[in-house]
Amino acid sequence: MVHNQFRIVVGSYEHNILCLSVDLSSETPFFTPIFHFQAHALSVKCADISNRYLVSGSNDEHIRIYDLQKRKELGNLMSHQGSITALKFSRGAQSNENQSETEGKPARNSRWLLSSSEDNNLAVWRVKDWENFGTLKGHTARINDFDIHPSSKIAISVSEDHSIRLWNLMTLKKAGVLKLKKYNQNGQSVRWCGNDGEFFAVALLNKVLIYKTSTAKVHREIDTGRSSIMHMEVEKIDDQEYIVVGQGNGSIALYATKELYAEVENEDEEEKEASAPDFCMQGHSIRIKDFKFYSNEFGHYLVSISSDGKIVVWDMASKEQVAVYDCGERLNCLALCDETIEKYETVKKRDADEVDLGEQSEPEEDSENLKQIMMGTTKPTKKRRKNKKSGSKSKKVEVQLE
Repeated sequence: MVHNQFRIVVGSYEHNILCLSVDLSSETPFFTPIFHFQAHALSVKCADISNRYLVSGSNDEHIRIYDLQKRKELGNLMSHQGSITALKFSRGAQSNENQSETEGKPARNSRWLLSSSEDNNLAVWRVKDWENFGTLKGHTARINDFDIHPSSKIAISVSEDHSIRLWNLMTLKKAGVLKLKKYNQNGQSVRWCGNDGEFFAVALLNKVLIYKTSTAKVHREIDTGRSSIMHMEVEKIDDQEYIVVGQGNGSIALYATKELYAEVENEDEEEKEASAPDFCMQGHSIRIKDFKFYSNEFGHYLVSISSDGKIVVWDMASKEQVAVYDCGERLNCLALCDETIEKYETVKKRDADEVDLGEQSEPEEDSENLKQIMMGTTKPTKKRRKNKKSGSKSKKVEVQLE
């Protein structure tokens, strides 16, 4: 019997990381604890999984790396001088032969890990050997969030400095700066959306701004009401793309993007603003801290966590809860992976073709070059030299996770 099963990894204010296996095969779903340990000296703020690797970031300024197959800690990345605010692996292109098996899931062949911090910087790490390949400098205050373009060539970040910045990941140069002049709030979350990043969404405290990438201007606005936006994702559900926001009142709201992307006839604010969500799901009593989507042959699921300590699994076909687990800790971040993560034969070999990144961020590039990079029309550039000055490779520390 094939089980409808996957794994959930959460980080908490209590400095811990907990991994659970959830089995949705039977009428009564159940959770099985895999490991639970103190991972950091302070609160765990962010996490991501790619292939066999789990990374976690904390207020203690450290990024820790774990091998999920061997259940061991591999090392510690130390580059930032402030709390780690976001971690994200780049997503490589899927091969055609494996596309049917992984449809609906992010590609796992990651070459780069990006990290952001309260020290105003983004760091780029090569996953192959955890080498620090450079730092994206330009923000003048804490970076709240960032996202990597589907091409893996461009990144976008939002900060407490009231700006949105675009970065060329091929050269590690600044590619553009947008100021939130008309708004008195800073960007809290940012995600690429539309076809191949045709748009990007920036979540403020109670608004979502949808920018058109080609014009770098606000195309539409979503007013989410009085409750603050805590987290945002963009997901395609039943062939329809949605902007999904988790709010301070414990609800998750879904906004279909089809009409939001349509051209606006009148440029006045009332015409540009939308407010009513297409769906709203209430599963927590207080603020949503994180949520992620997961797809397999059995269905499409959303997993949400909150400061109330609960993990809620939603079936996106019915928009109903199918499983709930109370961790008894104040949960802060979330990552999902396949149940087969510990089977060696399921781990794909990395592409041997590596692309070097540069050393430090430099002056901004023109917008036309940025568009060419995003559309994949630029010619390949020569490999840049490796950052020899970087001495921040991970220390080889092996700790059994129990």
